[in-house]
Amino acid sequence: MHTIQVLKAFYRSSIQTDIEYRVDFFTRILASLVGLLTTVGALSIAFNYTGNLAGWTFPQTLVLLSIYYLMDGLIEMFIAPNMRAVMEQVRQGTLDFVLLKPISAQFMASFRTINIWRIVNVMVGLGLSLYTIGRLSLTVGMSQALAFGLTLLCGVAIVYSFWLCLVTLTFWFVKIDNIEQIVWQAFEAGRYPVEIYPVWLRGALTYVIPVAFIITVPARALAGRLPGTYLLIAPVVALASLLLSSAFWRFGLRHYTGASA
Repeated sequence: MHTIQVLKAFYRSSIQTDIEYRVDFFTRILASLVGLLTTVGALSIAFNYTGNLAGWTFPQTLVLLSIYYLMDGLIEMFIAPNMRAVMEQVRQGTLDFVLLKPISAQFMASFRTINIWRIVNVMVGLGLSLYTIGRLSLTVGMSQALAFGLTLLCGVAIVYSFWLCLVTLTFWFVKIDNIEQIVWQAFEAGRYPVEIYPVWLRGALTYVIPVAFIITVPARALAGRLPGTYLLIAPVVALASLLLSSAFWRFGLRHYTGASA
C-alpha cells in the first residue's frame, strides 16, 4: 500500500505538470496518425506484389504494427522519461537527491515520472489491434489472449531492464545519447517482421537489442503464430533481465560520485 501511495503521488504531480502543455497532445495524435498511415501504405504496396512477407500475412503484419505502437507508447510513457532523467541527474550530480530519499533508489529513479501525452501511441496500438482482429478475420481465443498478455508483460520487463543497463553506463561515461539513438533505430525496425532481415541482423535484434522479444513475440502470440516453447522462454528471459539489470544498477551506484563527492 505504501508503494501504491508513492506511485499515486509521483504520477499526480507529473500529470499536473504535463497538462499545462495540452497542445502537445494534439500534435502527438497528428504525428502518430501520419506515421501509421505512412507505414500501412508502404505495407499495402508490398502486399500488392506478394501474399505474405516472410510468412506473415497482411492482417498478421498489422497486428505486429499495432504491438509496435503499443510498446512505443508504454516505453515513452513510463520508461524513457525516467531513464533520461537519471542520465541528466548523473551528469549534473543531482542524483544525490534520489539516493538520499527513504525509498529504493531504483524504484524512485524508474517510476518518478510519467509522460501522459504518450498515451496517444498506446491508443493507436490498441485501436489498430482491435480493428485488425475485428475486420480482418483474425480470431483470438482465451489461450491466445493469455499468451499475448504474458508475452507483452515480459516484453515490457525486458525493455525496462535493457534501458536500466544502458542508463547505468552513465556512472562511467558522461553521455550515452548516441547509443540511445542507435537503440531507437533498432526498435523502429521492429515494426516489420524480424524474419525479413538478414541472419546477422535478425540475431542482433533478438539477442543484442531484444526487439524480437519486445514486439515480434507478443505479435505472434496475438496472431496465433507463437510456438509453445516461447511461453516458457519469455518469462525466464524477463526474470533474468530484471535480476541482472538490478544487480548492474547496484554495482554502478557504488561507482557513482555525485555533487557531494
